[in-house]
Amino acid sequence: MDRKTFLKNSSLALGLTLPYPILSWGNNNMDDIKQQLAKLNPDSESYWAYISSLFDKQTKFINLENGYFSPQPMSTLAYHTSKETEINKKISWFMRKEQEQEIENARLNLAAFLGQSPEEVAITRNTTESLNTVISGYPWKKGDEVIIGNQDYGSMVAAFQQQVKRSGIVVKIAQLPLQPKNDEEVIDAYMSLVNAKTKVIHLTHLINLTGHIIPAEKIIDLAHQKQIEVMVDAAHSVAHVSMGNLVHKADYFAASLHKWLCCPIGVGVLKVKLTHIEKIFPLMADSDWPINNIRKFEHQGTRPINSLQTIPVAIQFHQAIGDVNKEQRLKSLKANWYFKLDPNSSKLQLNTPFDENRSGAIANFGIKGMEPDALADLLFERYSIYTVAINHPHVKGVRITPHLYNSIKEIDALSNAIKELSA
Repeated sequence: MDRKTFLKNSSLALGLTLPYPILSWGNNNMDDIKQQLAKLNPDSESYWAYISSLFDKQTKFINLENGYFSPQPMSTLAYHTSKETEINKKISWFMRKEQEQEIENARLNLAAFLGQSPEEVAITRNTTESLNTVISGYPWKKGDEVIIGNQDYGSMVAAFQQQVKRSGIVVKIAQLPLQPKNDEEVIDAYMSLVNAKTKVIHLTHLINLTGHIIPAEKIIDLAHQKQIEVMVDAAHSVAHVSMGNLVHKADYFAASLHKWLCCPIGVGVLKVKLTHIEKIFPLMADSDWPINNIRKFEHQGTRPINSLQTIPVAIQFHQAIGDVNKEQRLKSLKANWYFKLDPNSSKLQLNTPFDENRSGAIANFGIKGMEPDALADLLFERYSIYTVAINHPHVKGVRITPHLYNSIKEIDALSNAIKELSA
């Protein structure tokens, strides 16, 4: 029995209905996907049911915790596996004769996707590695000041705290509101801390705890007027929400491509402005490239090149759906539960801005009097809905992160669960 038949029969045995046949897992089915999408209306559930059928989903529970990483669609996964098999056959020949060209091909595709020069784009393993490279390699002087946010990712906070100990820098923390009245309130939280000693501002464009999208471009513009450099954590932004000119404006920009671009785990990107490359030491020492070459940041030793080879295919899948269609769908999944909650409820804690323009797919809520871990456990044990508890000094609740393969029916199950638990 071939794989396609096995999957179809297994799905039928589980009582699933497949509105469309599962496509071949071969390398060349992107044309089939594009042709099928062209026949459907992205405003219809049929369109998204078809997209959902392109993912190999587990069925034991409803997964609404896609913020950790996103699954690869089957077409991308097949390509990823085929390249691993190919490298396994070619072994050292591939690594010595073909590896470099494959990396450059991935770089060119990724740079074009981001609208940047390939000479400013390094392929890393994730956002944490990308930003640690810059934070650890920056030419700090004792007394230099850095401004970060009170809801920044823990790994980035730890990286700056390490530089407090190693280099004697000073870290100031902007206090971001959970429900900002306007952009100015968020901008002022950062810019009010600026003084003559401020060297860098670190911004999380889309906060992983709550899904809050901050007005990063406006802050960058103001920072640059004062000759302050800006590092942007965009782990959740790429292939998720509109970024405008954010990548171009940022001095340093980092993202994890295994999140919303649906690349294999362990693929990230670091963009460094050409004028800054020379002054940043790489995280791992490198002698293969000039100090002003972006490739010096990619030294990791032997690594899985098949994951990098998959970047162009992941981009093709994303572009087949389209930036606008994808963002609107992800936002609509969030809207179908979060914006139906009562913002004046005495029992609910709403941790994501109650403004459709200030978040994407991610949202965070709590039930007053209930610990986040207990709430996450109840959602799973009673309703078979998997989420993640957020127990942060400034954010307490559960984070809900749907993906393209999630259905409105699954979102309705979440809504019903919240109603019962908060009753």
